Amino acid sequence: MLNRTRILVPLVVAAVSVSAANTLWARKAAPDPETAPVLEAVHAAPLEAIETHTLERGETLTGVLAAASIGGADLAELLLGVREYVSPRRLVSGTEITVRRWASSGAMRGIELRVNADTTLRLMRNDYGWDGRLVLTPIVFDTVFTGGEIQPGQTLYEAVVLNAEGDIPVGDRISLVYRLAELFEYKIDFNREIQVGDAFRLVYEREARPDGTARAQRIMVAEIMNQGKAYDAVFFANGPDHGGYYDREGRPLTAGFSRYPVAYRITSSFSTRRFHPVLGIYRAHLGTDFGAPAGAPVQATADGTVKSAGWSNSYGNLITIRHPNGFETRYAHLSRFAKGIRAGAKISQKQVIGYVGKTGLATGPHLHYELRKAGKAINARTAKLPDAPPIAPEYREEFQRIASDRFTLLDVETERWTGRLIRPARIADEN
Repeated sequence: MLNRTRILVPLVVAAVSVSAANTLWARKAAPDPETAPVLEAVHAAPLEAIETHTLERGETLTGVLAAASIGGADLAELLLGVREYVSPRRLVSGTEITVRRWASSGAMRGIELRVNADTTLRLMRNDYGWDGRLVLTPIVFDTVFTGGEIQPGQTLYEAVVLNAEGDIPVGDRISLVYRLAELFEYKIDFNREIQVGDAFRLVYEREARPDGTARAQRIMVAEIMNQGKAYDAVFFANGPDHGGYYDREGRPLTAGFSRYPVAYRITSSFSTRRFHPVLGIYRAHLGTDFGAPAGAPVQATADGTVKSAGWSNSYGNLITIRHPNGFETRYAHLSRFAKGIRAGAKISQKQVIGYVGKTGLATGPHLHYELRKAGKAINARTAKLPDAPPIAPEYREEFQRIASDRFTLLDVETERWTGRLIRPARIADEN
């Protein structure tokens, strides 16, 4: 009996071991895709049916909603709800209107009206009628690089819009062209000096919408190679209330004053004796007139503080701005003032302060602009304008650190495009 037991136990153990091995092997083995069972797809019926309509030129919101089979009390209540937030008359062609219905019954659930790129009006039915609220388009902050080279027959505009590297919407590219031109307007004549082989590169921050367009953008660092010379710019906040662009050495890129407040032709120059078209007499004309259309925006020519903004006899609506070092500017015949323009308001260079009009003693829409120094009127076309203030000593070390970081970022991003982007000569020489 003892021998039988000794023989039986190993056999049982062996049998159990083989069975366990088979079980473990079965768990580890991957199923054969050809023979593995396939579950049938499960489709859930949508809760709502969604239709999107676009407001065409000449159409009205009432007409679009009626065409979407919305009428009676629903139509009247929806229009009332919309008017609490936006005037239907101000909607422009291309406005998207989304209609939501319950799929089971076809009853109205709500509408969404895209007021602009950043705001959508949502009206949803509840037990008490319609609940309305404005929904902001979500944004993300990111940093984008782009660059390129001027090809034969191209302008800077065409190079940036058509050929620049990077996945950037056309509208944003156009904005970047104008920002580049503003940055380097005192360094490069973009109409005459841009040549084939010139290159540009930049990094900018943007507030990006889900569709890829930018709500706002700011160039952080940029460089243009023009005729073999590098012109660079880096943004730096020189104090809590002021930010501007500087070169690598910390020199400001802008002049202390812009030459003119509007980009329109001069119709009457500074003169000590001019025939006045309204009064019919000769008298001094101590300013410069620009033949700008009514409503054209007027920009401050320098940083300063509003001294006064209001009616001033023959000047009509007049803004007077006080600037450092005894300078003063006047902007006359305005149709209206920009929001926030009042005595004591701080003004930045190129900030819109008002709009062209024909108030006061004027025969038609135009801007009368005066530049004064120590109370005396001077010719804005020929005056020697002061430079922009340099970086304050207490911010110098911070500027050098930020500038170094941003130009390093520009170099790193440029390296990523090697082979597709002609790198500026300065970078090529370093390597």
